[in-house]
Amino acid sequence: MTLILSIVLGLLTGFFGHTLRQRTQLSTVAVSSLLTLLAALALPRIFTDGNQYALVCAAVSYVTMSSTERLAKVWETLTVSLFCSVLVYYGQDVLMGIGGRLGTFAALAVLAFTVPRAHRKLFKKGVRT
Repeated sequence: MTLILSIVLGLLTGFFGHTLRQRTQLSTVAVSSLLTLLAALALPRIFTDGNQYALVCAAVSYVTMSSTERLAKVWETLTVSLFCSVLVYYGQDVLMGIGGRLGTFAALAVLAFTVPRAHRKLFKKGVRT
């Protein structure tokens, strides 16, 4: 599995997830399920490491389930999708399991993006932590 292809597929998944979430009546769970299903059916048939790429796409689909308050703009979703793709690539042997591991990677990517932003907002309002 290559890092570049993992990132490209993760960014595509993030883009399509964000777009589907914004432009359709599908729920966030339905969008995530659709993206994961398509990745699981297509990628193993296209690539030798297709199963691993499908895992990257599944984790990024969990990112797209974030609320629109957290990830409102497409660039925000793409940034977190990039973080998540890199986490899955380098952390694939760190945690065991499927859903828990991928969900953890997605949560870490979202937190890495949103926590610094929340701190900046607090300091702008004059609140000290």
